[in-house]
Amino acid sequence: MSALPCSIYRAPGSIRRARYSYDTMLATTQQQLDARLASGWHLTLEQALDAAGESASRHLANRKVRTRKVRVAAPPAERRASFKRAANAAQIVAETSPVETPTSVPDDGAEPTRIELVAKATELGLKFSKRTSDEKLLDMITEALSKQEA
Repeated sequence: MSALPCSIYRAPGSIRRARYSYDTMLATTQQQLDARLASGWHLTLEQALDAAGESASRHLANRKVRTRKVRVAAPPAERRASFKRAANAAQIVAETSPVETPTSVPDDGAEPTRIELVAKATELGLKFSKRTSDEKLLDMITEALSKQEA
């Protein structure tokens, strides 16, 4: 038959798995093996489960199963102010992009922009930083131009 000692199985039992339960025992002699096989034990777990049918899994129906509660956080990007600003900017661009806006020519009497001041200062070779105010930069440019004319 089989090599002794061997494990024998019976279903249902005290060992519980996901879908079934079973018991196992070690048979050490041929007489013990024959007596156990006659009383409902089997040589393989599959045979024991087949013989038990639904009764191998019936007691698991009332078993309490632990479930993990997983919290799913809402994406924080929708609450951020930067997200709202980006959405508003995209909406503004979408609304204004198809329409061509006419370019306006500034008055000659208007004050120069920061870009114009920086361009003129680099042309004259003046040293300044980004922290230099527009007024001071304008004073530096007018002083440099008056020195060149003199």
